[in-house]
Amino acid sequence: MKKYIVTLTMVLAALLCFSGCGDSTVEASNHERPILNLCLSIEHNDSQTYLNCFVPAAKNAYLKQHSSSGSGDIITTVLKNSGLESGEKLTYEVIGKLELASADREKLTKQYRSKYSKNVTIEKAFQIDANISSSKKSDVRRFNTVLIDGSWYIFDDVIEKFKF
Repeated sequence: MKKYIVTLTMVLAALLCFSGCGDSTVEASNHERPILNLCLSIEHNDSQTYLNCFVPAAKNAYLKQHSSSGSGDIITTVLKNSGLESGEKLTYEVIGKLELASADREKLTKQYRSKYSKNVTIEKAFQIDANISSSKKSDVRRFNTVLIDGSWYIFDDVIEKFKF
């Protein structure tokens, strides 16, 4: 029950803080929300929300790989590997965006099936180039965001380091 309340609180905080990541005059589009949530989860030290930004199979693979190693939570890892301070505010700016055609979505579907041995249907997909920034540093990164079963995710392995 406590996890549910914490998760619900974080979701509400993310909804209220859309202007906290990116241009304050533009609300995040659905396909950009995983990137917004990525920024907010780092700022709020929320490992669960951070992991939920990634496709379910990538999240599960990360948890399986790191459950036995005792390597700590993902936010601690990201902060350490990226040279960020705990609670540091991150913003993002979309600098390029392309909706992927059905042939490209099919390639992503095949990659997913090959890598995770799971079948999914990618309903929509975007390739988004974003500048992720802290107060002093930035990292330009290409994300593929995908719509699977009505939810948007980052189509990638769980990111453990930004190159600030």
